[in-house]
Amino acid sequence: MYGRTWKLNGNKSKEIRDYLLRKGGIEESPTNPYELWRLKLKGSTFVYYTSGKLYSTQSEEAEEIWKEIDSLVEDNFDLSKDYVLGFDEVGKGEVFGPIITCGVLIKRDYISQIPSELKTPDTKKSHDFEYWTRILSIINRYISDVFFYAIDLIQPREIDRFNINQLLDLSYTKLIKRLMEGLPSGVEARVVIDDYGVGEGLKKFLEKERKESNFEYIFAIDSEDKFLEVKLASLIAKAHRERILKFLQEIYEIPGNLIKGNMSNKELELFLVNYSYIDSWFIRKSFGNKVKKEKPSFYNLISEEGKFRCFFCGKEGNEVFLRNYKFICPFCDKEMKDLDLAMKYHSGVIKVDKENFEPIFEVVKNSHLLDGFGFIVDHALKEYFIYYESIGRILTLNKTPSKFITSKIKGDRVVFSLFRNVDNI
Repeated sequence: MYGRTWKLNGNKSKEIRDYLLRKGGIEESPTNPYELWRLKLKGSTFVYYTSGKLYSTQSEEAEEIWKEIDSLVEDNFDLSKDYVLGFDEVGKGEVFGPIITCGVLIKRDYISQIPSELKTPDTKKSHDFEYWTRILSIINRYISDVFFYAIDLIQPREIDRFNINQLLDLSYTKLIKRLMEGLPSGVEARVVIDDYGVGEGLKKFLEKERKESNFEYIFAIDSEDKFLEVKLASLIAKAHRERILKFLQEIYEIPGNLIKGNMSNKELELFLVNYSYIDSWFIRKSFGNKVKKEKPSFYNLISEEGKFRCFFCGKEGNEVFLRNYKFICPFCDKEMKDLDLAMKYHSGVIKVDKENFEPIFEVVKNSHLLDGFGFIVDHALKEYFIYYESIGRILTLNKTPSKFITSKIKGDRVVFSLFRNVDNI
């Protein structure tokens, strides 16, 4: 059992304090300058901090009190639209592993069925691995056609080369398209993104969608405290990243006190100086260094019509070849560098069946060309991908999106093509 945390504003904190006192709470003196008030009730200590957070220590007797606080806190969330979509990311400031972006879609009528335990946790508070495993298990029990999520991986190799915020723009664009593709026409929807410094590309995409569809979009700082859908996105992203970090820590022998560190940690800096691994794909090499980052111009390697575009010969086509872990133009036979990244952000999902399994799996196993992709895999083949998913290199999906990448064997070549109805920015 764990304690509980809520984010409150001043008026709400007074309302909850008065409620606790009415229930027989006993006031205690604050123990440090960061505590505004402290109460003892039902075997739990309730502490309200200057940061606006209310914390209750673990106690089975206090569960009914927690439920009442949940109902009071829920009034903070604006749920006026038919559907709400929230987006957040984790891992942006850490050295090890990918950034995980997450988008959540909820139908308003379904929100009352989501347990309060998922509505009020503090995602910035440190929890053990078992806590996050349990949270993810609870979330997955409630997944349905009216409450579901999608995640994306931004790999260290991308972050080392490209502007992080511009990569986030592309990642969120992809997730928004994927989540909204099945919405009924004409419904009112709201898109809320935790504001990381949203770029013009994403803003233009959202403005175009706003004019064509019946929805609004919001960029907000600390949005998880104001919007339930963002809180859930943050929670899901955190749970997935915690699981990945645990596997990275064990497999690559990284001390537990350093796995979540950034370069302001001198102990981590010293560890990295002496650390060596043949394939250190999971470490950001540019972290803490002044490196001029590129713009992700690779996105233009796929045209607005969904065709592959070769920068060497200038021709466009529906297919590309895979040879020696490189994508090759079928017209001029030259390598199409960074096409993997363009494919990842335009669609990012590859359908794998028995016919194309062996060459695709060979690429996953022996290179990083398809790192960050999601795979739709036959059930009998899924076990081969589990290891690579557990360490955060790939994703496996249970549901086939309407836009994905196909591949087939032609002679001694593997030929990739985009699904015909791919939508592009």
